Amino acid sequence: MNRYKFLLLALIALFSLSANADFRTIARAHEVVLSDFSAPASPNGMAGFKSCADCKRMNVRVTPETRYVLNRRDVTLRQFRDALAAVTDRDAPTVVVLHHLESDVVLRISTDL
Repeated sequence: MNRYKFLLLALIALFSLSANADFRTIARAHEVVLSDFSAPASPNGMAGFKSCADCKRMNVRVTPETRYVLNRRDVTLRQFRDALAAVTDRDAPTVVVLHHLESDVVLRISTDL
C-alpha cells in the first residue's frame, strides 16, 4: 500500500513540475498624486506623470481608445481635463494610469474626486 502512495505522490510531483508558467507583465498601473500628473491635451497626445517622488518623469502616448474614468464613470477627455482643472488641492487626489508596456500606450486614466 505504501508503494502505491509513494508512486502516486511521485506522479503528482512529476506533473506539477511541468505546470510552471512563464509570467510576463503586460500592463503596469501607476498610482500618481495629481500634482505629479499632466493630462493629455488631445486624444493623440501624451500623459505625463511621476510614479514616485524620486522617480524620473514619464511621458506616455494616449490614443483615441484610451479610457478616462472619473468617479467610476467613463467620461470624455474634455470632461476629464475640466474636472482636473477644478481641483484646488492637487496633493490630495490620486490618479491611476494603466500603462500597456508592449505597445507603450496608456490604456486607462482614472481618478475619484
